[in-house]
Amino acid sequence: MRTRSEQDPASSAAFGLAGGCAVVIAAALAAAAMFAPAELGARLLVVAAAAGVLARFLIDWRACAGVTVFAALVFVGFLAHQAGDLTGDLTPWPYTIAIGLAAVLGRGQRWFHALNAHQAGRATQS
Repeated sequence: MRTRSEQDPASSAAFGLAGGCAVVIAAALAAAAMFAPAELGARLLVVAAAAGVLARFLIDWRACAGVTVFAALVFVGFLAHQAGDLTGDLTPWPYTIAIGLAAVLGRGQRWFHALNAHQAGRATQS
């Protein structure tokens, strides 16, 4: 029997991925409710912000990558095309770069925060 201290990294990545996908779905529903289908930029901004925030707070990088890809697919399939079609019109695909950029910025902020915490820990030990 496992204890909490023996947490499996793959298990935490799976829960991070599932929770992140749930947040992306909630963000997509909010974007669809707040903005008309013609307001593609505003819908993109909501999904990109969700992907960036998730990238900042998800521990496992694999979960972050999976959530970012899922966010791009949800944006193209349901917010841009409204029918779940990913291959019909290629026009919204370049917009997904913003989702990837938001995720990279979120991961970068996580990295800088960890680096600063490490530097602060070394300074207090000296």
